[in-house]
Amino acid sequence: MNKQPRRADLRAAKAMMGETVMTDPAPIASATDTPELSISDHAIPAETAQKAIERLAKLTAIEYDQSRTAEADALGIRVTTLDDEVRKARGEGAEPTHGRRLSFKTHEPWADPVNLADVLDELAAAIDRHVILATAARDATALWIAHTWVYSRFQYSPRLAITSPEKRCGKSTLLDILRATCLSPIKADNISASSVFRTIEALSPLTLLIDEADTHLRENAEELRGVLNSGFEASGNVIRVVEIQGEHQPVQFATFAPVALAAIKCLPGTLEDRAIPIRLERKTVDQTVDKMRDGGARAAIAIIGRKLARWGRDAVNKLDENPAIPSALNDREGDISVPILSIADAAGPVWAGRGRRALQTLFGDRSNDDEAAGTGAMLLADIRQVFTDTSSMRMTTAELAEKLGAMEDRPWPEWRQSKPITPTQLSRALAPFRIRSENMKIAGTAQVRKGYQRDHFADAWTRYLPSDPPSPPANPLPATIGHFTGELSKNGNATDPLPSESSGATGGSVADAKSDGSGSVADGKSATMAEKYSKVAGSDTPRPRLG
Repeated sequence: MNKQPRRADLRAAKAMMGETVMTDPAPIASATDTPELSISDHAIPAETAQKAIERLAKLTAIEYDQSRTAEADALGIRVTTLDDEVRKARGEGAEPTHGRRLSFKTHEPWADPVNLADVLDELAAAIDRHVILATAARDATALWIAHTWVYSRFQYSPRLAITSPEKRCGKSTLLDILRATCLSPIKADNISASSVFRTIEALSPLTLLIDEADTHLRENAEELRGVLNSGFEASGNVIRVVEIQGEHQPVQFATFAPVALAAIKCLPGTLEDRAIPIRLERKTVDQTVDKMRDGGARAAIAIIGRKLARWGRDAVNKLDENPAIPSALNDREGDISVPILSIADAAGPVWAGRGRRALQTLFGDRSNDDEAAGTGAMLLADIRQVFTDTSSMRMTTAELAEKLGAMEDRPWPEWRQSKPITPTQLSRALAPFRIRSENMKIAGTAQVRKGYQRDHFADAWTRYLPSDPPSPPANPLPATIGHFTGELSKNGNATDPLPSESSGATGGSVADAKSDGSGSVADGKSATMAEKYSKVAGSDTPRPRLG
């Protein structure tokens, strides 16, 4: 057998012929030079928690959101703990130089499946214990809270407009209940437009709770109102140009999120139009509520929040996106109603009925009344003084407006464009207190006038005014009194009832006949006198006595 020439011999021959010879590389150790390793010796060590966090920190926001729950379970930690560690790994953990890093409460879902109707019953009962609310407002609030847990299922997220005629009616307490039961609530007493869309874009899903909305949503806040309006729809977003790696580029920010706003009087019209109106009333001396600071109150409400978290996780993909909407509602009210009624239907026939009755009642009672801003309590006090000074039990709207217009140290003589308050304006100013005029016939004549009974004001006087010296006895009637009709004699005594409508009204009643106190929005140009005298209410200024 021929032997192959050795490499050393070939190298020597090439060297003799003047060729450049390359030296051999370092010898490579053969498999026989080291002990044979088993498969177990090459096993990949288990990923440490720190390595897992570093890996997750490199994921996009969408990728991380899709895997965070499973990753937390694998590591044996809570999702919120994992979120904090990943933020730190991304360099987001350092506290800002000014203020504090934004955070919000998350609810650990209830361990067992829950019955939605039972949870809504518990929530409605909790609201009843702590806040004075009409039945319709209470039920609508409970359903709105539930919707925050599944709002991503729907095209619209209605705003919750929490308003009251005056302060100390329970807005802060109701917001506390929302903070304990809504999905990832963030409360702000003042917020800018850019803060809204940047917060929603960065932290969604969340629920935004805005208190003191009347102080920063009325004047010079068009941009903020626009952002809040856009968040009503799932497609809502704003576009801003930002600098990215030295280049200015357009960027989208999402605005879609549930929002509750608390204010005295009412919200701007465009926000009201996208909201469920929740009107609070000050409690009377006979009404009592439990304080949120009472032992166990917050813990009990927090349990309801955990149950809603479990229901939302189980039901979000099962809810009907096209529930039956009452025909009495207009298109915008129908859009608002979709998530609310879908949840009501999912809770069963009892809540399906309660939900529809609540929305129809609230939308029917909606009152946009900027005209009486800041003067509600003063108007009630002056009307009480008129009835006391004249010893009257009933009075036409025209006569009452005339007597108010004679009070020289009050806003009524120059209410609009330096003219006295009119019967129509008076009706609108009383609408937020649910005080409605009614048809009254003047005895011995064919005339029908709009007017008020003293008893119509009893409930509002009790709620919003300090106690009054003894006055003619009156039987309190609900503030939501309907259009009861009766005949008014010249001596002030009621006689036979009449139909609610009559074409025989003349004089001052003609103006009244055009307004039933529905609370339609007043002309925005005429708020000057109301603002000018808004601080007079509650002052020690003596009131003129009327003969």
